[in-house]
Formats: sequence, structure tokens, C-alpha cells
Amino acid sequence: MAWRPTTPSLRYPVAGFYLLLTCPARSAGLPKDGDQVFPCRPTVSCTADIAAPGTLELEAGFQFSRMGGVAGSWTYPILLKQTFTKLLQLQVGSNGLTTLLDPPNPSKQYLDNIVLGPKLHLVDQGTFLPSLALTVQLGVPTFDRVGYVRVYDAFVTGHASKDAGPIHVDVNLAAYLWGIGDSSRTQAFAALAFLASLLPPLGAAIEVYGLTDAAPFASRDGGVRALLTLSPRPWLVFDAGGDPGFFPRDRGFTLFVGMTIVPVTFGRSS
Repeated sequence: MAWRPTTPSLRYPVAGFYLLLTCPARSAGLPKDGDQVFPCRPTVSCTADIAAPGTLELEAGFQFSRMGGVAGSWTYPILLKQTFTKLLQLQVGSNGLTTLLDPPNPSKQYLDNIVLGPKLHLVDQGTFLPSLALTVQLGVPTFDRVGYVRVYDAFVTGHASKDAGPIHVDVNLAAYLWGIGDSSRTQAFAALAFLASLLPPLGAAIEVYGLTDAAPFASRDGGVRALLTLSPRPWLVFDAGGDPGFFPRDRGFTLFVGMTIVPVTFGRSS
């Protein structure tokens, strides 16, 4: 039986948010056009590149998924990323408020796990070699709710990214450990994404991804995700798109919309 704490344990994510917001608070300023975001959203994979030291990035949005052809779910994911050095970025995020729909049964609602940990940017891309990064994260459960399984999770993701002319390519390989304890399950994840600039400020991306089965914590999944982006400033990107699932009995499709923004920078010279 997997270890499930009996009381909400939010000390670690709260400490992470405190560190995220207070450590770099030397001199705060508004973003300038020299500041650039490196969004993880709305692709499932994430780029190996990180923003310049001192940059705080906020990613937020909402999405709807048709589950199993009958039920559906609304989620409101959010991610904060603070870059401290060219090597180190701290990330704190969650799928946020989640609503499960299964008519005619009553809907279920809960706050999903808080996920936090470092992203290490190991190598910049060169003429032939890609940039490389490694993300290590811990998922911390929130509050007891019907339909929500309270367990600790761990995630390790390797990132490789390369610019090839107007095309940016991201490759992710990951291992997830769902439910740290006696009944834990592992899940493998792989994704390949191609992002291209169209007529500025418009962009587009397409991504193929897949996850193995890790029931009862996470079902198998996969799809081809297509999206459009709008970037009126280098530090602001809007996105919208969707993807049909490879396994309609588990997930039929997903539609999403959101944005990535640099709300403030820290420690920059004026």
C-alpha cells in the first residue's frame, strides 16, 4: 500500500514559493524587450534553454479534456520559474484547480499536487550539438478531496533543444515515479516538438508525445499536439491549440489556451 500522509503537507511548496520570491529581491524592475521568455507551455515537453539570470517567468492557462468519451476535466495549470544563474532555475507549479465531470454523477473538484524542483541548464547549443538540461522535481499532495489521490511523486526529465534555421526542436525523455511507497508505479515519457516562427508575431508548433500506463495514479496517454502562438513582445507569449489522444478510451482530446509572461526581473542593472 502506498504511503499517504494523513494531513496536508504544504511546508515544502510554501518554502519554495518564499525562496522564489524573496531571494532575488535585490532590485526589481519591469521587463524590457531584451528580456525573453522560454515557455514550457503549451507543449507537453519543455525546452532545454532557460531565461537570463534574474528573470521571473509566469505560465498560466486553462484546458479542457474529454476523458473516455463521456467524462471531462477542467484544469488551470500554473508555473513559476525563477532563473538564478546560467546553470540554475527553480520551478514551482501545479495543474491547479481540477474539476472532474462525469454526468449524471456530481462533479469532483480538488487542488492538484504542488510540483517543485531545480532545472539545471548544462550545455548551450553549438553549431552541431544541442543545448542540454535536466529537471528534478517532487510532487507534494495538497488537501483531501473526493476523487483525489494524495501521494508524493518524483519526476526526472532530460531536455535537448536545437535551432535549425527557423525551426526550434525540443526532445524530452523522462521517468516519473507515482506514489512514493510500497505501491509506487513508474511511467516513461517521450516527446518531440517542432516550433517555427510564421509571420511575426505569429508562431506555430506541432508535437508528438506518449506516456506509458501507471494505473491507478496515471493512465497511458499520447497525442499529436498542434498550436498557434502570438508574441507581441519577447517577454509575452499567448498560445492556443489542442490535440486528439492516441487512446480515445482514456482521453479523447484536449483544448487549451494560456500565456507566458515576465512580470518582473530582479538584480538587473538599470
